[in-house]
Amino acid sequence: MPPPPAKPGPPRPDRRRQAVLASVLALALLVLPLARGALGAAAPPPPTSYDLAWRAPFNRPEHYPLARRPDPALYRPHRDWFGRLILPAVAEMAPGGGDWVWLELEQAPAGQDALVGQRLRLGWQDEPMLRALVGKVRTPVRLGEQARLAAQQGNVVPTRLDGRNNVGPLQTLAGAHPHDDITVALEEVEVERRDGDTVLRIGRPPLQSTGRWVALVRLLSRDPLDPERFQVQHYDRGRGDFGGPTETVRLPRQPPDRHGRRFFDPQGLLESPAGKDGWYLYGAPDSDGTFTAQALEPRHLTRLESDQVLRGTAAGLNAISRINWSDGQTQRGRFNRVGLDPDGEHAPWQPGDRSLVIHNFGGIGGPDGEPISGFTVTGHFAFGAARVVIDPFSGEPRFDLRYHQIYANNPNGIVSGSQDWSAYTGNLQRGWLGTRPISDVLVRTDPLLLEELAIQAEVLMARYRSGDGSGVSLVSPAISCVQDSSQALWIAIDQLRRRRRALDGSELPRLASLARSLDALLTPFGMVRADWRHNAALMDRPGDAPDRFSASPSLWDGLLSWRSMLPRRAHDEMARVFLRHGDPMHVLRTNQLPGADRRLAPLAPTQLLGQLPVVGLALPRLMDAYFTPLSGAGLALTVLLLGAYAAIALPLGRRSGFLPATGSGGTPWVLLRRAPALLLTPALVEETLFRAALLPHPLEGLGMADTIAWGALSVGLFVVWHPLAGRLWYRQGRRLFDDGRFLLLAGLLGLTCVIAYDLTGSIAAPVLIHWLVVLIWLEGLGGRRWLGEGPQG
Repeated sequence: MPPPPAKPGPPRPDRRRQAVLASVLALALLVLPLARGALGAAAPPPPTSYDLAWRAPFNRPEHYPLARRPDPALYRPHRDWFGRLILPAVAEMAPGGGDWVWLELEQAPAGQDALVGQRLRLGWQDEPMLRALVGKVRTPVRLGEQARLAAQQGNVVPTRLDGRNNVGPLQTLAGAHPHDDITVALEEVEVERRDGDTVLRIGRPPLQSTGRWVALVRLLSRDPLDPERFQVQHYDRGRGDFGGPTETVRLPRQPPDRHGRRFFDPQGLLESPAGKDGWYLYGAPDSDGTFTAQALEPRHLTRLESDQVLRGTAAGLNAISRINWSDGQTQRGRFNRVGLDPDGEHAPWQPGDRSLVIHNFGGIGGPDGEPISGFTVTGHFAFGAARVVIDPFSGEPRFDLRYHQIYANNPNGIVSGSQDWSAYTGNLQRGWLGTRPISDVLVRTDPLLLEELAIQAEVLMARYRSGDGSGVSLVSPAISCVQDSSQALWIAIDQLRRRRRALDGSELPRLASLARSLDALLTPFGMVRADWRHNAALMDRPGDAPDRFSASPSLWDGLLSWRSMLPRRAHDEMARVFLRHGDPMHVLRTNQLPGADRRLAPLAPTQLLGQLPVVGLALPRLMDAYFTPLSGAGLALTVLLLGAYAAIALPLGRRSGFLPATGSGGTPWVLLRRAPALLLTPALVEETLFRAALLPHPLEGLGMADTIAWGALSVGLFVVWHPLAGRLWYRQGRRLFDDGRFLLLAGLLGLTCVIAYDLTGSIAAPVLIHWLVVLIWLEGLGGRRWLGEGPQG
């Protein structure tokens, strides 16, 4: 028999250890989630692309000693006033001291050379417009959960601004990076000396710019032992060619970003056709005296000549809608310059001309490309401005571009604000010249609009830098580069109207028609977003506004401005509006210059689902057709076309015996009961297929010949559709659908609907005509009798 159970005694040592371990394990399971959260909160965010670039010495300011100066016969100062912004310490910011920062001055005009190398106080001139700008965007900055998440996602966040009060636009610019490395050009500068100190006061916001010196050179050769060093020959103005001295310069290969891509690799520069007219090199000598480029610009692209000139509005519209981003134009290393002259007298570009810039870039494809979400290459949108200036090297006129970059927080350290080519497109550390396809459309339009747009863009750009106090600006369908650039344009138009009305009660006559067209684009439903209207009202108030700016993230507000939701759509439609207004254009297109990196491929920006072959083409057309409201004038035109159709179809049908001599109208109750079904089919279904999905929308700007050809195709398919339906899926209608009289009237109906759609751009017009014709024929002209006999309609 089994032994009796042992009496319980003190636990053995191994059991005691097991109990302790169990207690520790239980405690660990209880505490671990809390510890993990605490550790996660304290863990440093992953390195941004900016952090990775900072590790390279040539991306740091100290790599370029101010004492090192290149040969002034070969190099010129990039700008008259040029320097590096330095964020003051919190202790230096006295309460009520205003918006100011330190500036380490790197270039100064003649007579102010003694200031170069000094750290000077930089502030604003005492002007009403500047006081209003600073007062409206000045805000306390408190980084919260949104900022922490943005940093954890690898974005550059202005941590140095956290906790500061009354942060103005100069401070948000100086403190946008973790280090004091933002360089700017200053305009409208006043030098003020008081109590032994020198203060620089500016009349315009700083322009982000790169490289305090610039040279115009031709690349001769590359050092096989050091591929970053190139032998170059300088431009000789006296000879008018590259017959100047030769020199060795450095074009540094940038380190890989957080995705493993390099923003710049000098491979392929020597062979690139873009350099046939030379390159502008922006940079400075390093500690060894070797000039090191920090930005690059192909001279050929900035010259006034065009590789192709398309004359006529129709040709220009076709170029914007179908050619500019076509596969043939979006090839690695390719570039072009196309002039678009709308109908009217041609006027060549002249020194002093100013133009609007409509900027759009696409995606990065290839083995090292970026992921594409939802079959849509979104890209980026911005406005800007260009001037025709005289090149100090060649004495020739050239384009000088700057961008109003309303730019959200990002991994690369691109800072929202006004930037010139060297700071944005051509910057070797973070510029897009070598990695993305770019389209810059230069529009010679009204200078008043350019000035007002620049002012409103400055407000939005400063707000993006501060995040309206949160320190971060992120993207949503309603808040983005393209939506807020469009907001700046709408407020600019609104401000011009208010200003003119305050004077004499009328709109600016030169801008009136353009403003109406832009209104239709920016507010497609005729309703202005509430946040846009609120912000416009704030801008109209003098001095500090007591209310805060509004930024609505709601999808509804995004839909109210849906035409400016995607960068590609906004870019193309903006350009088409200005073309129809008669404004000449100059289109600059580049695709990943120099184009030697075969692991990258340029991707054109697309409309929604644009990478799906059929859907990507049809969906934008359907959106245009359904979201274009039928105006009062459009409704009147629809009624007129319906009457014209009736005036032709009724006599024709009666003479042929297809329609009875007198009507046989049904009761109102029958009409009401059957009308909804007939509205759905055939009217809505068939007009969606043969008009909205098939035809290019009138906004795309087809020429007359193409419009006729597409219309003929639409009518032909619409007619063929009926006998095909009678044979395949609606056999009871075969006899009617084979009747020549019916097909003739159907063709006339299709033609009427094509005309209505082409003139109104709204699907409502052809649907209304189609619906009423079918309803009247079936219920009032004996159509049901034909259906009862077998033939169906």
